Amino acid sequence: MPVYQIKIGEQSYRVEVPQPYKRPVRAIVDGVAFDVIVDTSPMPGATPAAPPVVAPIAPSGLAAPVAAGVPGQVTAPLPGVVLSVDVKVGDTVKYGDQLCVLEAMKMNNPIRATSAGKVTQVFINVGQQVQHSEALFKIE
Repeated sequence: MPVYQIKIGEQSYRVEVPQPYKRPVRAIVDGVAFDVIVDTSPMPGATPAAPPVVAPIAPSGLAAPVAAGVPGQVTAPLPGVVLSVDVKVGDTVKYGDQLCVLEAMKMNNPIRATSAGKVTQVFINVGQQVQHSEALFKIE
């Protein structure tokens, strides 16, 4: 599976593309899955751009979004409103289990477990506005 480290401005993102030739393309950006429609037709009046430089990194499993110095703390990869909280304290989760859904820019963004463990804290409620990097769950 292709894994990339992409830098936009000063922000770095880890991007996994499990099946790059399947359409729509599923890209997992810092633990959040997005379906991407690839339009290869040229835009009217556009000049061809140089291909982006993207450096692949060694696959090592998807790292959980964590606050600095707080192992197991899952944080919001983007600001949004909590639409659902799908786990509670004491639940055991596996890699890929949906923990909650955040709505951002009119899109539902499932936040998934990036490691297995037991949910020891839930910091959010349905309807709550969260900011980028805000703590959502603690999994041990």
